[in-house]
Amino acid sequence: MSNHLNGQVTSSKTLYEKISKYDLSTVIFPDSICDDNNDKFIRPELLGYIGSNFQRFQIHFTTIVRSITNPYEYKITGKTKVRDNICSFTGTMTVSEATNDSSDLMEEIGFPTYTRGFITFLVQINEDKTHAGSGFIKGELTTDIYFDDKDSIHYQALMLVADGFSNNQFEGTWTSYQTGILKKCNWGDFRIPDSKDLDGGTADFYPMEKYLENGWRNYYNCMSDDDESKRKEAQRIEESVWWK
Repeated sequence: MSNHLNGQVTSSKTLYEKISKYDLSTVIFPDSICDDNNDKFIRPELLGYIGSNFQRFQIHFTTIVRSITNPYEYKITGKTKVRDNICSFTGTMTVSEATNDSSDLMEEIGFPTYTRGFITFLVQINEDKTHAGSGFIKGELTTDIYFDDKDSIHYQALMLVADGFSNNQFEGTWTSYQTGILKKCNWGDFRIPDSKDLDGGTADFYPMEKYLENGWRNYYNCMSDDDESKRKEAQRIEESVWWK
């Protein structure tokens, strides 16, 4: 299971049973998130990489629907992108574990009546086999959630302004249908797990220069202070709806 930062965790059969009553699609990949001031933000697109050279990997989920027969299973569809290769996929996310945060973090940040937890999903993604360069992805996704004093469930973004904030951390592998070659494939919100020296940022994700030609050049240009026109063009490209 992925490491859970900023808190301790304990296994909880009670939490596992509790979340069966909630539609977790609203916390797996919400359209918007709220910080500790209840300010609403659009959740940015996922950051990811594939392979030992940290080639940029983009993934967008178009549907996440809870199974009618299994409250812990979610049917997913979407698209992946590596360089200019865009591929459709279908798959599932299935809850495998739910853990409570046993630290005093919620009280420390001013929400003593809230309870925090982590949900781990087993993920299976099957790219379209008829598409060139396609394969399947397997791994674990960990989502950081909390329940408010009305017992509503939320994506945990209360510490959004904290350095190194992250959520929806996925660690897994991609395997080619054609060759059987297996590559590491990780992604996440705001940060990427196990990104080693790809990420040189402190407060935010910042791709290191040695990897810019592996798909990160445009993302890097979004943060350029030298050329405003270049920055705006890079931002336009980052905001493009490539999955439609």
